[in-house]
Parts: sequence; C-alpha cells; structure tokens
Amino acid sequence: MNVLLGIPGIIYYWMLSLVVLSDPLTTWGREAKDFYEAHSIFPAEVVLGPPLAIGTIIWVLSNVNLIYRRKHTGACQKTSGKFLHWAMALVASLIPTVVYLALAAFF
Repeated sequence: MNVLLGIPGIIYYWMLSLVVLSDPLTTWGREAKDFYEAHSIFPAEVVLGPPLAIGTIIWVLSNVNLIYRRKHTGACQKTSGKFLHWAMALVASLIPTVVYLALAAFF
C-alpha cells in the first residue's frame, strides 16, 4: 500500500526539488519579500501545499489503520514494532521515486 501511495509522491518530490534548486534556501528567510516576483516562493506554496497536505494526511491515516489492524493480531504490541512500521512505510513510499530516478539516469 505504501508503494502505491508513493507513486503520486514522484510528482511532489520533483516539484519540491525544482523549488529548492531554483531559489536557494538562504533567500527564504528574507523579511521583505515581493510575492508578485517571478522568483518568489509564494506560487510554489500555493500549488504544492494543499495537495501535499492531503496526500500526507491520507498516508498517515492509512498507516495508522494498518498499525491498528496489526495491533489486534499481536504483531505491533511493542513500541519498537510501531517505529519499525513507520520507518518501513517511509522507505516503501520512496521506492517509486528511487526507481523513477534510476530509470531517468539511464535514459
């Protein structure tokens, strides 16, 4: 399930990398920023914010549901089992992006 939820994440990782590469992180802390400039971060926040938040909420809720189901079967009784589940869920959701980047490196 986390691998399938990671497929739309390819788009967000790509768009976030474009934002970071086009505007250095040192300029994000400026006090006065013109939001109508072409190189402003404001349009990227408007475009990326809501869909990324919705996708993250769906990912978290689906993993909470999986932990709840595993807890009833006895697989996630310890706290370390929950931490392991979240770590594996994060890695599994990054698999489509890594595969896509590997394929893009060859072509």
